[in-house]
Amino acid sequence: MNPSIDLEAAKAAFFASGGQLVVLEGFTYQPLPQRKHPEPCRKKRKGPPPVQNGTRQEMAMARADMVAKMAETMTCREASLELNVSQSSLWDMAKRYGFKFLPGNRGKHTETPETKDRDARLAERIRALRDVGVSRYAAVLKLEIGHSTLNRIVEKFDIDFPRKRPRR
Repeated sequence: MNPSIDLEAAKAAFFASGGQLVVLEGFTYQPLPQRKHPEPCRKKRKGPPPVQNGTRQEMAMARADMVAKMAETMTCREASLELNVSQSSLWDMAKRYGFKFLPGNRGKHTETPETKDRDARLAERIRALRDVGVSRYAAVLKLEIGHSTLNRIVEKFDIDFPRKRPRR
């Protein structure tokens, strides 16, 4: 019928049959134990012990002198590859100690024996295309080279390849 009346009847029957009320202990909070960190210690150095020949400033100056001597004949990239040091640290050193590296070859053509042969073959083909009456643009497409390469070879081998076709 009514749930509350049924619950009261069940409780009365439980106590009448000898049942006893047991009070359970509630939840008690226990904080976590405090962490135990190891005592700090110095790191052990790997490898042979360092050679102490002067102060750090003296060693830095000696290294800067060595790099400055290399900078007279090398670019920063070449020096970094030889010394196994980053280019940014070499640029910082150059700025700090007042020396400059040789400028790099930024996209400029460098002469090698292979490129000399290739350029000579391209010059022959450019002359042949010019004699046939092909435009510069068509020659670039036919030879699959860039305009800058065509201009460089035309100037290098003194080929008379006009920029515009003569009007007829």
